[in-house]
Amino acid sequence: MEDIRVLVVDEGLGLAQGLMLALPPSSPIQVLGPVADIGAAIELMRETAVHLAVVDMDREDGRGPELVGLIRDADRYARVLVATQHVGAESATIALAAGACGVLPPQRDRTLIAVFQRAAAGELVLPAADLPQLVDQVRTARVDRSEPERLATLTHREREILRGLSEGISPSELAQRLEISPLTVQSHVKNILAKLGVHTKVEAVRIAWRYGLSSVTRTA
Repeated sequence: MEDIRVLVVDEGLGLAQGLMLALPPSSPIQVLGPVADIGAAIELMRETAVHLAVVDMDREDGRGPELVGLIRDADRYARVLVATQHVGAESATIALAAGACGVLPPQRDRTLIAVFQRAAAGELVLPAADLPQLVDQVRTARVDRSEPERLATLTHREREILRGLSEGISPSELAQRLEISPLTVQSHVKNILAKLGVHTKVEAVRIAWRYGLSSVTRTA
C-alpha cells in the first residue's frame, strides 16, 4: 500500500494539525478531517475509501471509546488507532476493548509513517513496555470455549508466527528470523486467520494472549 488516507475523528483541530505538521511533504500519508460527528466520519470513510481512522480518546464528551466501537460496527474491517495523552497499559486496554488496533505514539515525527503503515496493514500498534501487563489483562477476560479448539488446529509454524505477532514482531522481521520469505509469512497469516475464524491479526493476537501462546514475560 503506497498512499494511506487517515481520517481524524476529533472535536478540535489540534490532533489533525499536529499530524500534518509532523509528516514530511513527500509522505504517503494523507490526513483528512477532522470530523467530530460519527455520521460524518462513517460517510467520509465510505466515500473516500479511508484506510485508517484516528480517534481522539481525550474528548470532552468522553465518547472516544464509543466512537471507536461505532466505527467498527459500521465496518468490521475498519482499522482504528486512538490518540491519547494518558500513556500506559490502561489506556491501551481500553482502546483494544473498544475495537482499536492500537495507540498512536506520543512522538510526532516522521516515524508516524511506519506506524500508519503497520496499522493499515492490520498489525497491532502498541508500546512494547505495555505488552506484559496487557497480556495479563487479556488472559483474565471471558473465555470463548471454542477458541482453544481453534488454536489446536494450528501447525507448529503457524503457532511460531502467531507467537511472534503477539510479541509485537512485524511480519518482515518474522520472515528474517524464521529464514522464510515475506510471502510465506503472509500465507501462514492468512491460514491462521482462517483457522481461528477472525478477520485481522489484531483479533488473532488477542486470542494468543488469552490462552498464553505469547512468551511475553508476565508482570508480578
